Parts: sequence; C-alpha cells; structure tokens
Amino acid sequence: MATTVEVVKQKELAKPFAEVREKAVIHFGEECKLKSMELFESFGLPGGLLPLQDIQEGGFVEETGFVWMISKKQQYHFKKADRHCSYAETISCYLKPKKMTKISGVKARDMMIWVPINEISVDDAAEPKIHFKSVGGLSRSFNPELFGRGA
Repeated sequence: MATTVEVVKQKELAKPFAEVREKAVIHFGEECKLKSMELFESFGLPGGLLPLQDIQEGGFVEETGFVWMISKKQQYHFKKADRHCSYAETISCYLKPKKMTKISGVKARDMMIWVPINEISVDDAAEPKIHFKSVGGLSRSFNPELFGRGA
C-alpha cells in the first residue's frame, strides 16, 4: 500500500507540465485571463489572442518563454476578423518578442476545415500585420488590432 507521501508525489507528477512547474510563475482562476493578456502584450502580441473563459491555471517560465493555460475546451469567434478558433483544454507555446512558437491546442477554421496553428508572429512593418501559420504551410495575415482585448 502507498504511503501518504507517495500518494502526494504521484498527484504532483500527474499535474500538467510537472517538469517546469518549479521554475514557473503560476496563476489560478480569474487572475489567469488578465495575466495572460498582460504577458502577451509585454511580448508585443495582441492581448486578446487567446480569449479563453474560465481559465483554471496558467503558467509562464521566464527562462525559456514556455507558457501554458488550462481551461475548458471552447470555441471563439473573432467578429472583427470573421474567424472561428477552437481551443483545447490545455494550450501551450513558447513566447519570444512578437512571436509565439510551437503552439499546441489552437485551431482556426479556414475553408470549412479546422487547421492547427503552430506559430503566430507580428512583423515590424509601418502597418504591422499578425501572421498565423500552420504546420502544413497554410498562413493568413491580419491587422493585429482585430485580436486585441475584447475583439
């Protein structure tokens, strides 16, 4: 029979991203949504990129730029951009200035199919564009203002 210490250790290891939790800043509940918007904006990305509701947990490892969010599976329609997105229960990515890479858990509907998004970047042009790229090479560009807070 497992001891209490062993049971606690097993529960800790069962948490998502157990290997990076020690180095991360983690927020829980309603605070996660505001902190994620602030974090994205601090990296030069629109704050409303992941308009998740009921976020249970969010973490950021400053050393590597790794980010994760845990929420209910949901969909969102960006009205200004006329785009539908689907978000898995667990979303993760790496943040760099003006870029999200190795994104998992995000899909966008394009031409009646759901396409996994694996990179989002904002360019430095006079009239900046935000670029969404998929593993299959599909990409779309929009005005970043279409994905700001409340978009």
